[in-house]
Amino acid sequence: MVKKFGGTSLGSVERINAVADRVLEDIQQGQKPILVCSAMSGETNRLVALAQEIYPYYYDKAYDMLLASGEQVSISLLSMALERRGISARPLLAYQLGIKTDAIYSKARIESVDKEKLLSIVNKGEVPVVAGFQGVSGSEITTLGRGGSDTTAVALAASINADFCEIYTDVPAVCTADPRLVKNVSEIPKLCFEEMMEMASLGSKVLHYRSVELAAKFGVKIHLRSSFEKREGTLIVPEGEVLENPVVSSVTHEANTAVVKIFPIPDGQGILGQLFALLAEKGIVVDIITQSQNEEGQRLAFSILENDLPATEALLSTFLESKNQMTILKNMAKISTVGVGMKNHPGVAARFFKVLNDLSVPIHLVTTSEIKISAVIDTKNLEASANGLHKEFDLENE
Repeated sequence: MVKKFGGTSLGSVERINAVADRVLEDIQQGQKPILVCSAMSGETNRLVALAQEIYPYYYDKAYDMLLASGEQVSISLLSMALERRGISARPLLAYQLGIKTDAIYSKARIESVDKEKLLSIVNKGEVPVVAGFQGVSGSEITTLGRGGSDTTAVALAASINADFCEIYTDVPAVCTADPRLVKNVSEIPKLCFEEMMEMASLGSKVLHYRSVELAAKFGVKIHLRSSFEKREGTLIVPEGEVLENPVVSSVTHEANTAVVKIFPIPDGQGILGQLFALLAEKGIVVDIITQSQNEEGQRLAFSILENDLPATEALLSTFLESKNQMTILKNMAKISTVGVGMKNHPGVAARFFKVLNDLSVPIHLVTTSEIKISAVIDTKNLEASANGLHKEFDLENE
């Protein structure tokens, strides 16, 4: 059983000892755990702040080597706690286990895992304690991006054909909205992969998008559980295992959003393809895209994460003839409703936009799919919009 423990779960000596006690109980019940650890809570943020102070917006070999050090501390301390309880533990950095990735620093993707080495350690009666969030490309350390320890855990589970992967975090379950923003949220006992992927891509911080994508690809069910309570959490499973799908399962948001507008778009065949290829080469994920044309020329608008804004502006300054062709909207947020039940229920969009209209919320960009509706709005309107949509779709805890 692969078990991933997040930074909050390992945030102090007391909590590390609590995790070790929990693992001991699992072993006494006959389990053979494989553990994946994040850095201790706050450590990655501390390291990022140091890096930004030295060299803002630098993301290369030295940056990944720095950030990867956080997990080295947590796996060492947890291994020591397990050894003190009589459990033979093996702390493993990514290069020691053979977690190979591509060479896109700070956003690397896992290409392969040495499952034979992993299973050989388990078969010796040892507990692998694996550093999440990191990999190796050639001889260089790489990191997988925020939430990457989730991806590490699912990749290990997939490599050994495990049915389940347990993700332990500081929340007891996936909720119908972020409880820090919305009142009276409800816990969701079961979600399908498709819904959870949409929620993760639209701003839900509970699970990393790539971990759910990987789980869906290899059929690894995820059980999200609380590190601090011994009870069931939320199961992430194939769609056929969710018996009744509500019209809308959740309201999610991404506050770290910016909108880029270009007018006029440069002339030339395939110009949009060239632009988005350049953004992709920089690892910049473009979300909502709108394009229109009138007598004055073509207009383009797209949304990105605000963290990617400096790199985007630098790229566009060389791509465009004039900076006057580019307009940047900051302090934006993306608000979304997600639900597999939307496939078979008309009128969801009408209800979505009526809520925002009744709240006098201007909409900058819109996108839809079979199971989601998203709008980019001003951050100042986020809380009212999220609470209004949560209430409209009957998601409140009774």
